[in-house]
Amino acid sequence: SIPASPSLCNSMSLRGGAMACMLVGMLRPFTSRPLTRLAMTSLVMRSASAFAPAQQPWLQLKKPAEVARCRGGGMGKFGGETALRAETGATPPADLSGDTIFGKIIRGEIPSDKVYEDDLCLAFKDVAPTAPTHILVIPKQRISQLSKTKEELGDSSSVKELLGHIMLVAADIGNKYSPNGFRTVINDGKEGCQSVYHLHVHVIGSKQLSWPPGV
Repeated sequence: SIPASPSLCNSMSLRGGAMACMLVGMLRPFTSRPLTRLAMTSLVMRSASAFAPAQQPWLQLKKPAEVARCRGGGMGKFGGETALRAETGATPPADLSGDTIFGKIIRGEIPSDKVYEDDLCLAFKDVAPTAPTHILVIPKQRISQLSKTKEELGDSSSVKELLGHIMLVAADIGNKYSPNGFRTVINDGKEGCQSVYHLHVHVIGSKQLSWPPGV
């Protein structure tokens, strides 16, 4: 089937609402008690909602946890686009040493809105922010997941220094861009909602955040 456009959805929704109002008016003389009228109105309005195409993703937001981001602006406040999308973790690739989009950003093959860089890490703005401040801090040395650090690099003092350095950079960025408070997030694995298998720290802030996050 061919998906209907948003304008068509709106048109059909308006027709459904008009029909609901007409039915309520027609049935009103036969319902004397207020509670009966209320129940009848609710039933008719729910039936009228069937006029909007159910296959449209913007009409299928099942629960708040599924509304994780809006490309370019979280819930549509920061980037202009209003289509919401669910955020889910990706299955780890068979070869965790393979290249990722972050590797291409580090090498300059893909442009980024960079806010910080040194010999060990790079920080840039997330292209799909969940808050006014949403910056990613990534190590230049490839680590697929936080939980795989020892397996891939060992647990030497230099590895610990690298991880500590990334967190200190994240703290400096948080203090600079969200001085009233911020959140640092590291997603790990599919159930942890990791989408790119190159370790990265989210620095999120410049708004009042809620708790618990994403459960």
